[in-house]
Amino acid sequence: MTRVLEIFPYILAVCLIGATSAGILIAVPYSGENVTIDVGVLVPLTGDLAVYGGDVLEGINIAVDEINEGGGIGGKDVRIICRDTGGDPDRAAAMMEDLADQGVPVVIGPVTSSSAISVAPIAEKKQIVMISPTATTPLLSGAGRYVYRTISSDTYQGRGMATVLRSLHPEVNSVAVLYIENTYGAGLRESFTAAWTTQGGTVVCEIPFENGRTDFSAVIAAVRDSDADAVALISYLPEAKAIFREAARQELGGPWIASDAIVTAEFIAAAGPATEGIVATIQANQVQSPSFITEYCRRTNATSVNWQAAYAYDTMMIIAEAIEHGGYTADGIRNHLDVIRYLGICGPKVFDENGDIPPAFDVMRIRDGRWTRVPWTELAEASEVRQH
Repeated sequence: MTRVLEIFPYILAVCLIGATSAGILIAVPYSGENVTIDVGVLVPLTGDLAVYGGDVLEGINIAVDEINEGGGIGGKDVRIICRDTGGDPDRAAAMMEDLADQGVPVVIGPVTSSSAISVAPIAEKKQIVMISPTATTPLLSGAGRYVYRTISSDTYQGRGMATVLRSLHPEVNSVAVLYIENTYGAGLRESFTAAWTTQGGTVVCEIPFENGRTDFSAVIAAVRDSDADAVALISYLPEAKAIFREAARQELGGPWIASDAIVTAEFIAAAGPATEGIVATIQANQVQSPSFITEYCRRTNATSVNWQAAYAYDTMMIIAEAIEHGGYTADGIRNHLDVIRYLGICGPKVFDENGDIPPAFDVMRIRDGRWTRVPWTELAEASEVRQH
């Protein structure tokens, strides 16, 4: 147990550095003649990625309702100006241009890494704050002074996937990597394979697949022919569902380690019993707010909270605090984000010089048809056994 931090270097316990001292004056945010405080939102509400965009928007809306019911910001209501990107990077970029031209100083999103990379240069050029709750590509680190995210980089998640697989399955040596062929997939694949080979494992094949693909018979056949001991899957939800249905049809078993994008109740419902036992890493998101859980489930008729909603809620609350303390301008918001110490419903948030937050991950496993957290004690004990 004393070696937990050595075994899992990608885990970081983020500590809040002090609290706001009593007596500090809080500036009323200047918002000009605006009747409302407008916040832009770029999310996919149509297409294959709508499941993610819907959850992000739901989390934002819950936060906005709470803010407005509490008197708004400086007495003015927050209003969301939402644009449906359809998951298309070019469309997201055009919509960012439009929001900037409307004078909106801050935008939540985009949701995907590819769209975030497309939008980041516009945020810099137009000097409008972009803050994504879900884009994890390493390429976003240091993308500009107006670019932030409330989720950590896949540099850490890839290492985590390799370490967790090694800890839970010490018998595994060779791995087949299946990854979606876009910015998200490429960055996470590179991080995972580098960590896995550094740990002494081998990657017997790397098979990319395009976004929107539905037929994976040849892909699964190739994995079977590779005789890999395990499979690492980096995928969005629609493709992952098809992959697991095909894996079940071809009776491809063995350990699977997957990335955060598949950790949703929809994945289990669609892919069925073949998902039992799969392990995935995920950004730390154990929601510490019964009221949020109750409200989210009431609005969505769900029985559990998808992590994207919780991260989006925290992102909106962070923006509200930045406006309250820094003012309703892009530079005012940016300046306060640089010093913010925010304790959210799924953990603390503090930004570094690259607009990133420190890494903190959980490990999830499907057991009895539900996603459950793997206790860190189990991972630490498995690693201790392996080392001895």
